[in-house]
Amino acid sequence: MKIQGRRAILALAAAMAPWGAAQAIEVENLDGFEEHFDRYAPGGDCSRQPQVVVGRDGFAFEGGPALPKATRPEYAASFMGNFYEGISLAFFPYPAEPRPFLLRLNADEKKGVMKIEVYDFDYAGGPKLPDKYRPYIAGSPYLKCK
Repeated sequence: MKIQGRRAILALAAAMAPWGAAQAIEVENLDGFEEHFDRYAPGGDCSRQPQVVVGRDGFAFEGGPALPKATRPEYAASFMGNFYEGISLAFFPYPAEPRPFLLRLNADEKKGVMKIEVYDFDYAGGPKLPDKYRPYIAGSPYLKCK
C-alpha cells in the first residue's frame, strides 16, 4: 500500500469513526509503512534493551519479557482525530480487549521516534497493567538504532 492506499484506509477509518471501536482497522501486514521498518531501542542505543523491530510482518518485542510477535495489529488511523494531518501513526499491536498499550510511530511529530504507552490499564479504579508489558513501556521513547 503506497500513499494512495494509506489515504484510502484513512478515509475508511474516518467514515467509520462514529461507531467507536471501528476507529482501528486490523491489518494483515505493514505494507505501506516501509519507512518505519527498522530496529528501535531506548534512546536509539542498540546496546540497551528492550527493543522493538518493525517489519512487514508486524512488531517484534525483544530483550524483555517474552511477548508474541504482533502480526495482525490494528492501525488506529483516526486516533488523533478525523482531520489529523500530521506524521504520527498509532497502532494497537495486541488488539484483543483490553488493549495493553498503544504504539506510536513518529511520536510527537518527530520522525524515527516510537513511543509505547499504557492504554486500557493503570487508570484510577481500573485494572493493573500486567508486568510483562512494563519493561517495554519503561523503555519508551525508542529511536531507530544508530
